[in-house]
Amino acid sequence: MNDVNEEDAMDESESPRGAATHTHDGKKLSELWHKFRDRNDVGAKNELTEFYFDIVRANNDNISEILFRAIEENDFYQAGVVGFLEALNTYDPDSGVSFEEFGSLAVRKAILGEIRDLVGGEESAQAPGA
Repeated sequence: MNDVNEEDAMDESESPRGAATHTHDGKKLSELWHKFRDRNDVGAKNELTEFYFDIVRANNDNISEILFRAIEENDFYQAGVVGFLEALNTYDPDSGVSFEEFGSLAVRKAILGEIRDLVGGEESAQAPGA
């Protein structure tokens, strides 16, 4: 026996796969979004914030876990070594920039690239402003 009524089934087809269609107290999310977007309704914005705010905790926990594992496995150190060796091979002493500055930037870029690869590899939807 299926407990989904016709209205709920229609809501499911209007939302992304697996996405919620109603708040915990039964309000339609699509209606709250329209109130917020069309009329800048503060109450709707607050309800949407309360409903979705757990996204912050979930993403923070996920990224923290990924970064913690990488720190434990020395992934950042290894990326830094690769960046240093690349800097050593590409540095031009006539550039007017010290190797300390050039090498430090190369190491930082390599480490940040490793972080981006570890964390960004899980993105499936385009982030706001991207």
